[in-house]
Formats: sequence, C-alpha cells, structure tokens
Amino acid sequence: MNWLNEALAGILPTLWMSVGLGLPWSLALLPRRHWHSRALVAAVALAIGPACMTGWMLVLGVLGAQAGQGLLAREWIIVGSLLIAALGAGIAWRKRRGLTAVSAPRAPYAFDEKLIIAMIAAAVVLRWIHTAYWPFTAYDALWVYGYQGRLYFLEGLIPQSIEYYPQFLQLQYAYVQILIGAINDYAARMVLPWLHIGGIFAAYLLGERLLNRRVGLFVAALWSLHPFVGQQSTIGDLEITLAYSFTLAAVFFLRAWSEQEDERARRRDALLAGLMLSIGLFTKPTAGAFVWGVLLLLALEAAHAKLQFGRLKPRFTVAFWTILASAPLGGVWYLRNLLLGHEAITWPADFWLTQARRSGDYLSWVVLAIILGVVAAAIKCRLPARQVVIGAAGAILLLVGALASNPILFPERFDPPASHIQLSEAAAMAGGILLIGASLFAHRRALIEALARPGCVSVGWALLLALPYFLTFFFSYSYHYRLGFAIVPLLVTPSAAALASVLSPDRIKGWRPLIRRSYILVLLILGAPGIVSAAIDVTWSRVWLVDEWLDSDSRKYQVYNPSLMEMVFGLKEYSRENEREPFVLAPGEERLHFFFPQMRIEDTVTSTLGEYEALGATHFIYGAKARQAYLNAGLDPRRTQLIAALGRDDLFELKKWHYDGTFSYELYESGDFAARVGEPSRGFVSNVYAQELLFGARLRLFATDAYPRKAYKGTPVTLLTIWRAEEALVQDYHIVLELTHPETRVAEYQWRFVPVQHRHGYYSTALWDAGELVNMSTVLRLPSGDPLPPEDDYVLRLRVLNPESEQFLPLTIDGAEAGDAWQLDGIYKFRS
Repeated sequence: MNWLNEALAGILPTLWMSVGLGLPWSLALLPRRHWHSRALVAAVALAIGPACMTGWMLVLGVLGAQAGQGLLAREWIIVGSLLIAALGAGIAWRKRRGLTAVSAPRAPYAFDEKLIIAMIAAAVVLRWIHTAYWPFTAYDALWVYGYQGRLYFLEGLIPQSIEYYPQFLQLQYAYVQILIGAINDYAARMVLPWLHIGGIFAAYLLGERLLNRRVGLFVAALWSLHPFVGQQSTIGDLEITLAYSFTLAAVFFLRAWSEQEDERARRRDALLAGLMLSIGLFTKPTAGAFVWGVLLLLALEAAHAKLQFGRLKPRFTVAFWTILASAPLGGVWYLRNLLLGHEAITWPADFWLTQARRSGDYLSWVVLAIILGVVAAAIKCRLPARQVVIGAAGAILLLVGALASNPILFPERFDPPASHIQLSEAAAMAGGILLIGASLFAHRRALIEALARPGCVSVGWALLLALPYFLTFFFSYSYHYRLGFAIVPLLVTPSAAALASVLSPDRIKGWRPLIRRSYILVLLILGAPGIVSAAIDVTWSRVWLVDEWLDSDSRKYQVYNPSLMEMVFGLKEYSRENEREPFVLAPGEERLHFFFPQMRIEDTVTSTLGEYEALGATHFIYGAKARQAYLNAGLDPRRTQLIAALGRDDLFELKKWHYDGTFSYELYESGDFAARVGEPSRGFVSNVYAQELLFGARLRLFATDAYPRKAYKGTPVTLLTIWRAEEALVQDYHIVLELTHPETRVAEYQWRFVPVQHRHGYYSTALWDAGELVNMSTVLRLPSGDPLPPEDDYVLRLRVLNPESEQFLPLTIDGAEAGDAWQLDGIYKFRS
C-alpha cells in the first residue's frame, strides 16, 4: 500500500494550510457572535486558508519569474504562512472578548437527519480513501493543474509562459510537493478532501441560513450524495472547488441582500461574499457569472424601487462592496496575464460551443424542484382528487418532455444537435407546467402568501443569482455535466425546502413504524450510489480498491489514458537507451507535459518537412488530437507535407501506436533528414543508374530494385525506387509498374499505385520539394484472379502517370527521348 504511505505525507501540509492558516483568519473575519456556528467557521476556514497560502505563493512565483530566482521554496512559504497565520490569530484574539449573542438552544437532530449526516460522512471518508488511492488521471487534471503543480515544484517559480486558468488549485498541489520535497501525486491530492468538505458545509449553510437547519441538511445531501459529485470529487478538477466558493459567496451575499436594518452587518457580509467570490475567480473565470447574477438582482431591485436611489441604496451598496472585495485576489491573475502580453482569459475553443448538448437532462434540477414543489403545495393546500390528477398529469407531461432527449433511454440522442430539446418536447414541458398551474390556481392566494415569506423570497433570489450561470452553461457549455456543478447547491435549494416541508419531523412521527422503517430504507437506497460512486468505475462493474491489477502508478494512469501512456513509455525508452532527453513535436497534445514537465514538447501545428527539420525534434506524435489541431488551424492534415510523409521509413520510424476507442496516438522517431538532398545512398537498392533518367523533364529516377525474381499468386513483390524532384512538381503523379512479356512488349498485368502510401494518405509528388530525394518501398502482389499466360519469363517496366489526363510522362535518357517506360534489369519468373 505505497499509495497510502505517500498520501499520508500530504496530510500535515494540508492540515496546516486548511486549518492552521484558515482557522485564525476565519475567526478574524467572522463577527464574534457567529463563532458558535461550527459549520460557518469551518466553511470559511477551509476556503480562506488555501486562499491565503496560494495568494502568498502567487506573489513568490510571479516575483521569482521576474527576478529569475526560485522563490517558491519551502522556507519562504513557511515563514510567510506563519506571519499570515499570526496576523489572523492576533485579530481573532482581540475579538475574543467582544459582545456575542447567546445562541438559542437547538432542537435535537431527528433520526433521519442523523442518518443523512452519517451517509454524508461515510461518502466523504470513502472519497478521501479513493482520492489517496489514485494519482492524477483525468484529462484537465493532467494537462493543467497537476502539470503546473509539478512544474512549479521543479522550477521554483511560475514561468512567464504560463497562462491558462487561474492558480488556486494548482498552487495548492505545488505547495504540498514543495513542503515534502518530492513530486508526489498522492500527497498533492490530499488538498481535495478539505475543499470537498468545505463545499458540503457551504451547501448546508445555504439552506440553513436561508430557511432552517433541516433544509440545510437536505441541500447538503442532494449536493454531496449525487453519484456524479462523488465521482468528480476525487478527480482533481476545478468544478467541486468552484461550487464551494460560488455557494459560499452566495451564502454571504444573500444574507447581506436580505439584511435591511444593520448597515454594518450588511457591509461585512457583502465584503465576505466578495472575498469568497474572489476565490472562485482565482479558481476559474466562469465564476464571473456570479457578478452577472448580482447585476441581474440589482436591475430587478432598481425596477422595483422605480429607480429611486434612496430605496435602491442599501442593495446597491451590497452589490458594490461584493464586486469591489472580489477584485484583488480575483483579478490579480488576469492582470498578470495582460501585463505579460497574454490573453487575460483563455476561453475554451469555439469547437466546444458546438458540443453543447442542451438536452432535458440538464434541466433535471429545475424539473425536480417543480415536481417536489407541487407535491408540497398539494399537501399544504389539501388539493381535492380532481386537482391532484391534473397536477399529476402535468408532472408526467413535464417529465416526458425532459426525458425525451435522455441519452440512456435514447442513445441516438447522445450527440448534438440530436441531443437538443426539440420544439415538441419544449411544448410538452410548457404544457405540463400549465397543467400544474391549473391544478394550483384555486389556491393561488395561499401559495402567494407562502412564497412571500422571507425565506422563500430568499430562495427566489438564490435562483435568480444562479440564472446567468445556468443560461451560459446550458446553451454554450453543456457538453459535460460537471460544468454546471457551481450552481447545483443553489438549484437544489427549492427541492430541499419542499422535501423539508413534506418530510417534516412532526409528520414522520405520526407515521406507523412500518412506514418509518420503509422511509429509512428508501433514504439508504437513494444515498448508496452517491456513497460508493467514487469507488466504482463509470460502468458500475469494477471496484478500484480491490483491483489487484492496479499495483503501480503506470497502470493507474493507463486506466484512463491507455493510448497516451504508450507514448510516455516510448519516450522513456528512448531516454533510457540514448541517455538524452527527447524533443517532441505533438500538435494539439496537452497531457504529455504532465509526465515530462521540463522536457521540450511543442504542441504547435507544423505542416512542412523543412519546418520540422528546422525544429530539430527527435519525435513526432500524430493522432486524434493532432488531427483536430490541424483542422482547427484550417489545414487538412492529409494534404500537408509532414503528415503525407509519415510513411517514409527513411524519415520516420513508427515506434508505438495505440487506439483506445477515444484517442489514437502514433509515436514516430525522426530519421536522417539530411539525406533528403544531395546524392542518393547506394545501399538502399542494387541497380543505381549512371544515366540521367527523367520523366516529364522534372522527375528523376536514380535507382530501382524488385524482388523476389520468382513468385507465385499472392506472393508479395517489393519494389524499391529512388526518385528526385529536379524542380517543384506541383502535379500529383501516380506510379505504374507493368508485368510485360519480354518479346511482345505487351503488358500482361499492371500495378498502379501512389508514392509512399500509408494509413493517413500518401506522399503526393505535388508536395515534394525541389531537389528532394524520395526513397520508396512498395509492396505489390500478383493477381489472384485470371491466370497468367503459360510463359513465365517477364520483365518489369516502370512508368509515371498523370491521373488527371491519364497520360504517361515522356522519358528522356541523358537528354534523348526514350518513350515513356523504363525497363528494370533482369528477368522475372512469375507463375499463376
């Protein structure tokens, strides 16, 4: 269990960052009367500790890059964090005797609340174990966050060439590895459970502060026990962390927004909201959608206040202080990028916009909230049977419209645009909502009064706060469910409120024992997938922890990256055998840097052999990612000289190849590019001609060979030739080899082929450079159909065909016209 020992090395550094550094500042920032809320103190501590640490490391990393010194060193980090912690502890110590309100006695937890807490705790423990069990394997965790954490450890600074996403998570990975003095995936990943726990506390606080403790527990359960959340919590990506900061920012902002009397409390909560938002912005730029949510609320408030600034001022100041407080930490990375000449924000390629699924699946939380809200309203209003039937019909119609694009039920709806909600499906959902409204219409006054209560109004504000993010995600980036995680706690709050209303402790106490036991069983069944999801693969058929095959880092990497790992193994073999580091050209490939953080790897698109030779790369990687990179650059890779020449064995030797069903990779080692020009090597073929053999006055044939000289049906015949383009050919020519009777000169069989054909195309003569030598090895076979004539003595003649005109190029020998064919030396005995 080496993985466990290595993971344990990260516990103390993460404990110091998240608790030792975070707790003093949590107490310093929160008012004294809130210290009694352990969940609030913990949620702020687990966010502010890493924020302080990464903020300090950003200063060291950027200044170190500017000065050319590795300031990201253990001593600098420790000294700085000690001073920061001491300052926070000093502020908290001065507040310890401040006035505090005595918290009211809290009601004991109901049995189902205890069960929910136990299930969340079990899920967290299991996810912690599996976070420790795995190294980084996910795509983004490899190419950005895990790679940058390794690079900063090795370099001791943040190279000025780095842009990508902001640095909140990757600097935490670097921090752990710097403190333990080694590259260690398992230790670095120990930051993830603390952030996940903080996110669960934030989800709880959202429901608890808006409504009550029970709602908070339901919000936390709906968020943390979702199987997708369980699987993503161990990945090392940004989405769980982003949901944490987004939700905690919403908690403080909505408290400030709802505060009408205490201006000081309103400003403090707004500043805390801005601070939490800044952590989100320091994590991922999409957190900026929170600002759009704030502006939306402000616009609605302005309309309600009829643009009277006196009435608008309290909430205007909340928005102002929130946005202002988010700027320092939230904006520093983007400012740094601008100063270095990078893009302030590196947005995903436009290609991803075309992948947005926009299916009913991504409306699931909204549909759930509507249905549970209807159930709660039906119970509260004691709807008669007729209205219940109408409401149930509406709910069914709503579900049918949403599920019509479900890819599990209808696999043909998986990919866009087939995945998009159709007009008929949207109409079904709209009709369902109308039926639901009709079922509740007679009780509209009671429902409006209930929804007008402060808690329900705050839930409405929460949904509006999430609306800009949701719309952006749904229409532009709904190609993966995780990208919507940031607002899931906000979206599940209405569902949690409805559940807390329907499943109130008093109502449950009135149930018969059998029903209560059944309720417990249902909770366990619903929670079980989320508890165990981190331990099981996506097909729910393989339990990782007991899989004996996963006994090394390499094999764990191979689970998710089998094709990429073949490339990694090939490059490591080259380094070991040649005792030098390779230089790799890998267009579009991003993950390779993780395994070789300091190795020279170019991911740019190169189209010509001359450009490739000028780079001096020892290896070229081609595959699915490279093809997409060429297409993104507006190039058909098959029509570029470099890709067309991959079949040239003298220039590229295929070392590794693998296709895993998603990604394909081919690793080529560079050959002797200097041999492309000059005189041909005589070792390649046996028949080297002293004469100047020119086809079409521009294409010179230097040498030929063909073997074996005796063959039967199905026997492969290998033709070797050496050519040179005396000047740029421009035209695509084909080669023709004829099996000819030596006396009649009649061709009995003809092979027509293209130069240097391979799986990605062929090396068209239109791409040959002037003066370029091309060695060709072509494997041909005798016909398997009609038998050859009884005569078994033949000669082979070589011709060059213009496929557009179907005319053969004329041949000149030392300037004299010689027909259009060149006869190879020797007699060949071919039998059918």
